[in-house]
Amino acid sequence: MKRYEEGKEYKPEVLEKLHKVQLRMLEDFINTCEKHNLIYFMVYGSAIGAVRHQGFIPWDDDIDVGMLREDYNKFLSIFPQEMGKKYNLLTPKIDGRYACTVTHIQKKGTKFISEMSKDLKCEQGIFMDIFPFDNVAKGKKQQLRQMRSTYFWGKLLFLSGTGNPIIPLNGMAKIFAGLVCKIIHNTLKLFKVSSGFIYRKYVEAATQYNDSAVCGEYITSFEYAGCLKDKIKAKELFPLETVPFEYLKVKIPQNNHEFLKKVYGDYMKLPPEDERVNHMPLLIDFGEEG
Repeated sequence: MKRYEEGKEYKPEVLEKLHKVQLRMLEDFINTCEKHNLIYFMVYGSAIGAVRHQGFIPWDDDIDVGMLREDYNKFLSIFPQEMGKKYNLLTPKIDGRYACTVTHIQKKGTKFISEMSKDLKCEQGIFMDIFPFDNVAKGKKQQLRQMRSTYFWGKLLFLSGTGNPIIPLNGMAKIFAGLVCKIIHNTLKLFKVSSGFIYRKYVEAATQYNDSAVCGEYITSFEYAGCLKDKIKAKELFPLETVPFEYLKVKIPQNNHEFLKKVYGDYMKLPPEDERVNHMPLLIDFGEEG
């Protein structure tokens, strides 16, 4: 079991070992998707890694995949029999102690606890992220309401798990924001508002146009504030492209360039060293592999 000081970089051998574990996780995930004809695609940092490095971004320490909501729901239903022996699936619906909108696949017998997640009481292992993509409303007013609703429930969900989030402010603004977060956290605990309830409200807001005649031509992942800015046309997602990712072959969207440019700008340019961030753990344990 390794412990790290906040802000320290990985030792190269530790990051290499982490990448090997995560690649095996991704390989098992891909095999399951192919077996059941489920559509997945690399997104965010993993999509950048696929096209810029043909694998991991050298300093990155997680894997991000996207799925359309229908395929995502099917994956949840088959996960126990297909991957349940080696991995845990983590959502607030499955474990009420988990207070985050992003779905985790975690390797059993491992630990990966970061500064951001240290207050959560759920099991935290070496993981990969799954981001379900949902339909965006057609009209601009409806889009804004949808985005504000998912943003509200997502933030409330996170505060249900911790009253001490990382706040990117300074001075009195940071002190005031921290006080508000603690008040919200304690109020949720006082009235026993569960993370499962908040998560259901978040999912309802994200999926409200999936089976609606008033949905638009766009899809997005509602996990973050830039979800409307980064929306992409559903039809232009396909046909998916196959590209190398380390020793694997993975899928990326047809409109991958458009999507990554919206999210990151000039994503093919390496960022300055002080902007090369990751989820650097306070504690990491490889379990039997360690």
